[in-house]
Amino acid sequence: MNELYPWLLPLWQRWKTTLKQGSIPHSMLCCAAPGTGIEHVITKLSSAIVCKNADDEACGFCHSCELSQSGHHPDIHWVLPEKEGKGINVEQIREANRKAMESSQLGGKRVIIINPAELMNESASNALLKTLETPPEKCVFILITSDKHKLLPTIISRCQSWQLPPVKPQVLMDWLQEQPVLSSNNPIDWFCLKMYAQSPVSALEFLEKDKHAQWETLLELTAKTLKHQSLPLAELQTFFKSDPIEKVSWLTYLFSDIQKAHFNVLELQAPPIFHEMVELVSYQSAYSHFHHLQQLHHSLKTSSGLNAELLIVDWFISLIEDR
Repeated sequence: MNELYPWLLPLWQRWKTTLKQGSIPHSMLCCAAPGTGIEHVITKLSSAIVCKNADDEACGFCHSCELSQSGHHPDIHWVLPEKEGKGINVEQIREANRKAMESSQLGGKRVIIINPAELMNESASNALLKTLETPPEKCVFILITSDKHKLLPTIISRCQSWQLPPVKPQVLMDWLQEQPVLSSNNPIDWFCLKMYAQSPVSALEFLEKDKHAQWETLLELTAKTLKHQSLPLAELQTFFKSDPIEKVSWLTYLFSDIQKAHFNVLELQAPPIFHEMVELVSYQSAYSHFHHLQQLHHSLKTSSGLNAELLIVDWFISLIEDR
């Protein structure tokens, strides 16, 4: 991807200045929400760091740039979870540390990118900390995180922190309006799409995959459970069989909005079915279920092997019992 998303440009301009000044630190912590495409600007930065001719960005023509563009540069290493729902383990960090200590294969700098850094377990974090305390020469560590507070304070203190600025609503709206998926001039339902206000790439995926129909199904299933005080078990199991983590995040936003509605601070006009739920769920109940859903979402994201469908059905049962 040659062109950066518009919300990434301010951060890239700051990094270009840092590159031009020759002041890229040995360890950087980049904080950004998932779904911002932050990986694109990190890739651009990494290419510039290893480029033989770079001033404030990669030249795009040297052998190093060719390797970067192909995704096979021997001095750029990404450390990622081995599979969804798993963390980053100590062996992965030890391997990254070994690469950091080795000489550059192309005679320049090495770049180690850890994403998402908050998924390092305790042993992995401690192994990385030892390396950051005595950083190797000509090596740059870049840690990407959506939750800085889950990192060891000692790791944070050894990194230069960079925060992706919040995505402005108008920037998101303008960008989405330019996308081919909206060429039919279908109106955007901002009431649900605001869930992705800080995750524009995820917002576009929501539209491209027509997830709006799934969102409406979720509203209907939740309203049915509340109205009839019975569990539509088969429908729930079918619905949550795919993308359960994302759909739990939708429920979390829904119950956050129910709380706001009780205080008349809802930002956008909501559909009638939402207002029906507000009448059926007290503020205190919405508050309790919101926090329960937050915990459930965190557990599903960070622990592999959990039975998501069972846990979600259990939550729906608690919704009935609370009425």
